Amino acid sequence: MAKIPAVMGVHLLDASRGPTRVGTLTRDGDGGVSFVVAETYLQDEQRPVLSLGWFDPSSAEGTRDRLAARTQKVAINGFLPPWFSGLLPEGALHEMVLGEMGPGDHDQFDVLTRLGADLPGAVLVTPETEFPASAGPAEMVDTRGFQAPLPSGLVKFSLAGVQLKFTANLHDERLTVPGRGESGRCIIKVASERYAGLPEAEHAGMLLARSLGVNTADCRLVSRDVVEGIPEEMLEHGDQILVVERFDRSSDGNRIHIEDTAQILGAAGERKYTMGTSETVINAVRRFSTDNRSDILEAVRRIVADVLLGNGDNHLKNWSFRFPAPGQIRLSPAYDIVPTVLFMPGDTMALQFIGTRSFETVNLHRFERVARFLDLDPRWMTREVRNIVVKALDTWPALMPELLPRERASALLLRLEGLRIVQEARG
Repeated sequence: MAKIPAVMGVHLLDASRGPTRVGTLTRDGDGGVSFVVAETYLQDEQRPVLSLGWFDPSSAEGTRDRLAARTQKVAINGFLPPWFSGLLPEGALHEMVLGEMGPGDHDQFDVLTRLGADLPGAVLVTPETEFPASAGPAEMVDTRGFQAPLPSGLVKFSLAGVQLKFTANLHDERLTVPGRGESGRCIIKVASERYAGLPEAEHAGMLLARSLGVNTADCRLVSRDVVEGIPEEMLEHGDQILVVERFDRSSDGNRIHIEDTAQILGAAGERKYTMGTSETVINAVRRFSTDNRSDILEAVRRIVADVLLGNGDNHLKNWSFRFPAPGQIRLSPAYDIVPTVLFMPGDTMALQFIGTRSFETVNLHRFERVARFLDLDPRWMTREVRNIVVKALDTWPALMPELLPRERASALLLRLEGLRIVQEARG
C-alpha cells in the first residue's frame, strides 16, 4: 500500500546549549525511510553525541565520516533505521499505541511521528510536513519551542521494552499520568497476569544487585491505589506496582540523552539477544566511557549479579550509556534486573559470556579471559569477582527473605550452591 510521503526533523535537547538540529527522517511513497544528517550538525565540532555507533572517540574526521555515511540509516517498507526503531515500544505497550491510532496501515514511521515529543533520552522528533492521518488522531502543541503532536488517548510517550509500563509524576504522594505537554519523571511497571509477583521480583532483583555495589536506578514498590489516570483493568493483576526513577529526566525538567547498546550496534527486534555478547558490551564500555576503569568494574558487577540472581533477560537493550554533561559518556544506572529463573527455571543468560549462556558454568577463568582481552590485570579482575560473590553469600541469606516470599527466597539461595563461580569463590 502506498504511503504518504513525510519528513520529520530530528533534534537533541541539550541542556547546556539548547536544542540542536541533528538531521531529517524522510519517508517516501513506497515506505522507504532514510535518515540524513544535517550539514550544520556534521560541521559542528562541539556537537552533542546522538549515537556512539556514529562516534569515533579517537578521530573527529572518523566521526564525520560515520555520520555522513548511509550505513544503518536507511530502511524499507515503513520500518525505521535500527537506531530509531530502538526508540519505540514493543509488546503490550506497542499494541496499545496501535489501538489508539485507530484502524489503518500504521508503520514504524507513523508510531515515531505520533510519539516523537516524548522519547527516551533527549531526542525530539517533530513533523516538518503535514501530520499524516496514518499516525492517528493528535493535535499540534508547543513542545520545547517546537510544534509537536500531542496524541489523543493514554499513551503520549515512548518507552522501549516489552513489559507494560507507563510514565508518571509524583504529586502529593500520588502517581499521575503526565498532563498536557509534560514528560513523566518516573516509570511505573504494573503487575502481570502471566508472571505473578513480577513487580516484587524486579524490586528484589534491583535491591539485591545494589547490595553488591551495582549502581541501580532508584526504585520502590507502591500500592496500586496511589496511581491515577491508568484504567483499573490494567492494574488488577497485583496489589503493588514498581516505580523506577528515570535517569534520562532531571529534577529541573531537562532531558538527559541516553542510548542503549542495541542502538549502538544497530540490533533491532530479537537481534538484541544475538548481535552481541557480554564481551561486546564490556568492550563498548572500554572504548567509549570517559571513566572506563570504573565502568568496566561496574559492568563486571552486573554480570556477576545476573549469574547469582538468575537474570536471563539482560540483553543489549538493557545496557545503556548516559551523556550527563558535555564530553561525558558513562554507563547508565542498571535497570530491568529480574530473577527470571523464578518464572522460567531453565532460563539462561540473555547474552553469551565467553562462549556460554549457562549460569552454572560461568567461572573465574572466564573473567580472567575478559581481563586479558581488555589488557587488565587478571588477578585484579578475579579478586573483584570473588569479593562480589562473597558479599552475596554473606548478606543475601538475611536480605533475601525480607524482599521475597519465603519459597522464592529459599529457591534463589539454594540455587547459589550449584553455581561454579560460588564454589570457586568459596574455595
